[in-house]
Amino acid sequence: MIVGVAGLAGSPVRGDDFVSQANKLYADIAPNRRSDLILLPAIAKMDAPPRSLVTLEVAALTPASSGQFKEMATWASGANQQNVLKALATVSKESNWRDAFAFGQPYGADEIPPELVRAKLYTELGDPATLAGAQFLYLAGLDRMMLLLNVEATRLGADSKPNEAIDVLIQGVFFTRQVADRQFARESQWGMQHASQLLERIRDVAYVAEVTGGASLQVDPLAASVKRLDESGYLDISRVAFPKADRIAGQQVLARVFGKQDAVDERVFAPTLARLGATDHPLRLFSEAARWRTVASVQASGKANRDKLEAMYDDWSGRWPLEWLDPRNRLPTEYSKFGAERGSMAAVNASVWDVGTLFDSRQMLRVEAAGARTALSVVGVELTRKSLPPQISAIRPRWMEALDVDPFNPNRARAARPPLEYFVPLRDTPKGAGGEAESYRIDIVPSDPRNAFARQFKDDTFVLYSWGSNNEKDFAKRVQNTSARADGADYLLWPPMLSLYRQHLLDKGELK
Repeated sequence: MIVGVAGLAGSPVRGDDFVSQANKLYADIAPNRRSDLILLPAIAKMDAPPRSLVTLEVAALTPASSGQFKEMATWASGANQQNVLKALATVSKESNWRDAFAFGQPYGADEIPPELVRAKLYTELGDPATLAGAQFLYLAGLDRMMLLLNVEATRLGADSKPNEAIDVLIQGVFFTRQVADRQFARESQWGMQHASQLLERIRDVAYVAEVTGGASLQVDPLAASVKRLDESGYLDISRVAFPKADRIAGQQVLARVFGKQDAVDERVFAPTLARLGATDHPLRLFSEAARWRTVASVQASGKANRDKLEAMYDDWSGRWPLEWLDPRNRLPTEYSKFGAERGSMAAVNASVWDVGTLFDSRQMLRVEAAGARTALSVVGVELTRKSLPPQISAIRPRWMEALDVDPFNPNRARAARPPLEYFVPLRDTPKGAGGEAESYRIDIVPSDPRNAFARQFKDDTFVLYSWGSNNEKDFAKRVQNTSARADGADYLLWPPMLSLYRQHLLDKGELK
């Protein structure tokens, strides 16, 4: 019979104070400013979403004209779902980050209200409590809320209330920004990735309103939305600190399997690592334990394991304050160099998650935030002047005090701040052989490259783009929104990739 660490005769439970150490990271959040205590009870009472609402992509792409949208809208309009939106509005209303709400739920079930434990809206650590095996069950509840936000935005937009739809999405951005401040990298990544998705949806709502005439978009509320999204305000991505709980989780595992000695404790080693390997698949526990017993005798010393763990997190945390384009970020990380040692440092290997992916999520968020602010400002100028601005600088100072810097543009010599690229097809693009204006073709690569397509654009809209992950200006002839290097491709911000992909699916008859 395989037993947990706590059940091993004569083996004390080691490192349990590490859970307290992780939870103390939230000690400065006042109980009356904890968003989790307001939002999660409302999420617990949500009705199950309709069967057609299977993924976030479906929630974002499905237009109000779709035959499936009626049941989605009916669900979103239900009392329990509207109560979630009211709770969200409460915890996201404050724009001053010093006074704002924060998501302060501790890890483990001990301090969680029983109704939230029953609803699986907490972080399960197992028995004994093991941070490296954390199951962030509450994120499934937040996923349901994300479905709701996207459906509600479509519903409001179809009801000629695009400004209200944008407001709801900004509330979602502010809340996901709170989750980005969580202390496990996987939590922080969820927050940043979903904030990016909501920022694209904000542009999508504005684009759909513009395509249908723009009459329902109101200028003053739009200006207020741009101000709320200002980088110096609550959204301020530079305030996202490097998460600390992952390192604590690794330290806890090493404290258990080595204790105070330098050799691995074979009685504890196999059960502990088996638990980590079977976190999401408990039926694997027995086979995992047998596998780890065979390698316990070949483990490196406790000191070597601890040094490796600290080197990885020192490397990541040292890179975190740097700009994306800093030369150090082009060097291999300590984690990426961890290869042949994995077998003899199994405890490190099992307890460390690749935090490097968090850097990509943050860069994407920076681009999406800059794109949302700039695009909404250009739309605002168009609504005010009844024409598109001659150049991007025309949005200053009425809409933005300073232009956002393109996060992917490397031209920063002498404190340069290169803005996002902007042009109007036909008006600003090359003429044909006979001097005639020609529509502008953009080849579009969505998240699944197999679904690539092309669109032609005229002067009834504008194009806003970042230099993209290859850090080169390619004039948006080909666009692919990714942080992974995509040669010859820029990062399209307007028209929104999501809007164009939806229309592509409608044109092909794949979205009805």
